[in-house]
Amino acid sequence: MTPLFSSNRVAAVALASLVILAPYASSQQLLIDHTTTDPGQVPDGWINQTKAVLHIAYNHTSHGSQLITGMNAIEAYPPFGDRYEWTDDGSAGLDLDDDGIPCNVPDLSQGDWIDGNGVTPWVTCTRSFLDLPANAHVNVIMWSWCSIDGHDAQRYVDNMEILVAEYPDVDFVFMTGHAQGQGHDTSPGSVHYNNELIRNHCAAHGRTLFDFADIEAYDPDETYYWDQDLWDNLDYDGGNWAVSWMNTNPSAELSVLTSGDGVAGYSGCTSCSHSSSPSQANINCVLKGRASWWLFARLAGWPGPGVVFSNGFENGGTGGWDAVSP
Repeated sequence: MTPLFSSNRVAAVALASLVILAPYASSQQLLIDHTTTDPGQVPDGWINQTKAVLHIAYNHTSHGSQLITGMNAIEAYPPFGDRYEWTDDGSAGLDLDDDGIPCNVPDLSQGDWIDGNGVTPWVTCTRSFLDLPANAHVNVIMWSWCSIDGHDAQRYVDNMEILVAEYPDVDFVFMTGHAQGQGHDTSPGSVHYNNELIRNHCAAHGRTLFDFADIEAYDPDETYYWDQDLWDNLDYDGGNWAVSWMNTNPSAELSVLTSGDGVAGYSGCTSCSHSSSPSQANINCVLKGRASWWLFARLAGWPGPGVVFSNGFENGGTGGWDAVSP
């Protein structure tokens, strides 16, 4: 058999393995949280690789739409050009099928029961979706919660594991639930209890976790608010952390992405579901949109900041590969 690549075949195979298997296929957890909300650290080559290799289906209702709202805001920010371009049908930029899995339940909260197949209905719907030949290219599945309060997080992780086992070539992104003013209440079924159960499961099993709650819990200076009865619009016992942080940092990129102040042709991030009052709380969507691009880059094979390949492929470029006919 003629090799696919000539002089750099070993390097090509190594990087291709990263792209196909990526960190999510390893035993090490991939955690997306408040420390991973700056996709500006991702080299351009890996952003391009992300657009080239990922095909994502994401189902959600209003709280889950915060990721999409944030992605739309940073896509529209003129200084970024088309770096963060995405489309629902994959015709340009990143292929993200928004609410693309037909189902009788729109999110995890409304699908927290066992159907006639012995699994949650969102598992049945995901199976039907992935089993269609037309969806053979889909390699990332995401479902988000509405309210996680009072739900069965153990049933959730158990059913996610069913999908993980049945579709080894697809990455399934686990999620926590949003703040509801409960602080560190550890009563079974409470928000914090369920979030901790999901976090512990993902850490123990090496799963990919988009920690929705953790992104809300910290301001950009890493001050922690979850223990102060934080709500999903970033209100807490002492005020609203988005208001105080943006008032202190009006010219920071995060503030400008949120407000649009001083940027011609850009109105900022608006209408962030459940987090648009006060207006500064729209930063919640911006952070989640930015974290989404970090997630996607990691799933596409980016090893994270500070990792250098001896062969020079750390930027995601493949131009040095010598392609030959098979």
